[in-house]
Amino acid sequence: MFLCRQPLCEFKYFGFRQFEKGEKHITRTFGESVIIMMLDGVLRFREDGVPVTLTAGEYYIQRAGLFQEGHRPSDEPKYYYLHFNASFSSSDADGLPIRGKINESSLRAVAEEYERLYRSHEANFFALNALMYELLAGLENRTVPEKKRTVIAKDIKRYLASEFRSPITLSDLAERYNYSEDYTIKIFKREYGTTPYQYLIKKRLQEAERLLLTTVISVEEISRAVGYNDFSTFYRDFKKRFGMSPRELRERALP
Repeated sequence: MFLCRQPLCEFKYFGFRQFEKGEKHITRTFGESVIIMMLDGVLRFREDGVPVTLTAGEYYIQRAGLFQEGHRPSDEPKYYYLHFNASFSSSDADGLPIRGKINESSLRAVAEEYERLYRSHEANFFALNALMYELLAGLENRTVPEKKRTVIAKDIKRYLASEFRSPITLSDLAERYNYSEDYTIKIFKREYGTTPYQYLIKKRLQEAERLLLTTVISVEEISRAVGYNDFSTFYRDFKKRFGMSPRELRERALP
């Protein structure tokens, strides 16, 4: 089961919970979904009759409308929880799994920011939702399998290699692959040791070099043909890569 990226989730509430010794999870059918992010202890409950046991370092998403039952005591769990509205799918393998691992330091940083917003009365709709998406992005980054990251990185490379002449931004890539801009950079750099932008510039300049050496097209036309909208940027990038201007490279190649 996966948390879908669309439609967008809607934040409701964020808080902290600690059970007393022998305390059980509340028995209820709740109208909102809840992310439980475990810090310590063991939390036990049944969800529509299926036993769930959570320990430190795990997250779990309780989906709205399911019957949750505290069938036996938990072991003094401590956890953060977030109430929200969202959609789920059993087939959306590109979504966020409803169970996985958390990064405790990142979680605490988000929790501290929520607390700051509540204390300062700055908890507006956009700020609260922005923090929720920061939290979800952190959970997703930890749950994308290594094999899937490799596949995505290779697909980004293929896309850049075929479309480098077009105006492509990091925002375009992030939207195309449904990841944050930071995570798009991260998975590509992990696979290829460079950023998508650096790879894009490399492809454009390689094509510019080929055109300079095999055609009589003007340098200005070449800069536009390989995807540059600004000639000065092309000139600067070219000289940085080849140690000479485009015209110098062409002249040196003349017989």
